[in-house]
Amino acid sequence: MSTGGLNHPMKMVKMIQARCRQCNPAGKGPRGWWEVCPHDAYYSMQPLGPPTPKYDRQEDGTYTETGEFEPPKFVRKPNWKQIADDHKVTSGRMVQIQRERGSKFPEEMGYPPLCDYYNCWETNPSIHANRLIAADETDVRIRVGDYHDIAEAQIMTLRLSGTPIYIGQTDGVRRAEQLAKVTI
Repeated sequence: MSTGGLNHPMKMVKMIQARCRQCNPAGKGPRGWWEVCPHDAYYSMQPLGPPTPKYDRQEDGTYTETGEFEPPKFVRKPNWKQIADDHKVTSGRMVQIQRERGSKFPEEMGYPPLCDYYNCWETNPSIHANRLIAADETDVRIRVGDYHDIAEAQIMTLRLSGTPIYIGQTDGVRRAEQLAKVTI
C-alpha cells in the first residue's frame, strides 16, 4: 500500500501537465498554447543526482578537489501531477479544469494507467471500485476509482460515502473491522 496514509484519503488522478516558460510565461499564455508549443511541454529535464566534484591526484596518492564539477547528467521525465478528483475541491471539476489547461492522462502519452490513491504511483491498477447508491431495480453505481490495493479501494469507498475513518494509532483494530465491512 502507498505511503499516502489516512490523513489525505482523497482520489488523486495522475496526469501529465503541459509546462513551458517560453510559450506560457507566468501562466499567462494564450488558450491552447500547448498544442503549438515546439518545446516538448509535457516533459522536463531532471538532474540525475547531485553535481560530482572533479579531483586531482597528488604525488602522495591522495586526492584534492579542483573546485570544478563533472558536467551534469539529466534524464527526460514527464511533468507528473496529482489532481484532486473530489467534490470538495472546485466542486469536483479539477480534472476538467486541468484538461482545459492542457493536462493529459497517462494513457494519452503512452504510459500505463496509475492508481488513484494519494501518493500511490503503482501502474495498471487492478481493483476498479464502484459504490452502490441506489439498491432498487436501477442498481445505480458510481465510480470510486482504480486502485492497486484492496485497502486503498475500501478507504476511498468509505470516504466517498462520508463515513469517518478511524485513523489513530490505537484505532488499528477498529479501522480493520471498518474496512472489512466494505465490499468492493
